Amino acid sequence: TQKARERGGPSLDGVALALPALLRARKLQARAARVGFDWDSGEAVCDKLAEEVAELAAARRSESQSRVHEEFGDLLFTLVNFARHLDIDAEGALRDANIKFEKRFKAMEEILEAQGVAIQEAERDQLEKVWDDVKAAEGRR
Repeated sequence: TQKARERGGPSLDGVALALPALLRARKLQARAARVGFDWDSGEAVCDKLAEEVAELAAARRSESQSRVHEEFGDLLFTLVNFARHLDIDAEGALRDANIKFEKRFKAMEEILEAQGVAIQEAERDQLEKVWDDVKAAEGRR
């Protein structure tokens, strides 16, 4: 950008390392987009997500933890880029997802407790059924 040229530094200079990782990723991507390095559409980023998921799966099969780490990071970075294209704050969306998960999990615990079952003692299929019931109950509200 003109501003970056005036400063004499690369376009990504000045994106603080101390920022939360999701926010820093968004800022880096926005800076790159300003100089034309960006996807044409959200659909193109969605295609890239599928590619990154496949690369993560391949890394898992390789049993190289460093490759899995790297590919997982690439997937997260691409998800942030997709959020940017959808005009969604990835940090806020994740925060909301955390709240939703906590609410559902607490409801699941309460249901199991009412059935006389400690969550730690519940079978996997029982946990999944109660989870699905909690989700379905949300939809009926």
